[in-house]
Amino acid sequence: MALLSLGDPGDPESFLPRIEVLLETTHALWSAPEERRRMRAFGFRPAVEQGVLKREWHGVSIRISTAVFRVTQPDVGEIVYRAGDRAVLLNDEPLAVTDASLNLVRTLLDLVEGYERWVEVREGRQARIDRLSQVSSYDRPAVNVLAETRRLQRMLHVPRAKTS
Repeated sequence: MALLSLGDPGDPESFLPRIEVLLETTHALWSAPEERRRMRAFGFRPAVEQGVLKREWHGVSIRISTAVFRVTQPDVGEIVYRAGDRAVLLNDEPLAVTDASLNLVRTLLDLVEGYERWVEVREGRQARIDRLSQVSSYDRPAVNVLAETRRLQRMLHVPRAKTS
C-alpha cells in the first residue's frame, strides 16, 4: 500500500491541510472497533458517554468516538474533528494557526507519535502500517500517521518526544 505524503514540510501553507488530513486519518484509525483494544492498553478509558474513549495527556483531554475527535485544554481551547462533515474546528470556528491552536497541535502530535511508536514496538513496523489499510478515509488515501506527525513536528520545530 502506497502511503501519501502531503506537501513540502518547508511550505507553511501546507500546514493546515496536513493537520486536517492527519486528524482525519487518525480519527478513522482510532475510532475503528479493532483499535479499541490497543487504545485501552495504551491508557485510554471509557468515558461516561457511550462509545467514547478518553485520555488525559500532558494537561490535555482527548476524547474519541466514531463521530468526533476532541482535543481540549482548559483555558486554552479545543480542536474538534467531526467525521460527518470532515470539519476541523478550533473553538467552534474553522481551524486557524494561533498560539492556542499550535499548543494544542503540539500536544496532540506528541500523543499520536507516542501511540504509533508504542504500537510499532509491540507489533512491529509493518503491522503498524498495515493497520492503515483497514482505514477507509473517504476519498483520500490513508497517510502514514507516524511519518506525517514527524513532518508536522519539524514544521513546528518540535523535537520528537524522548522514549524511555
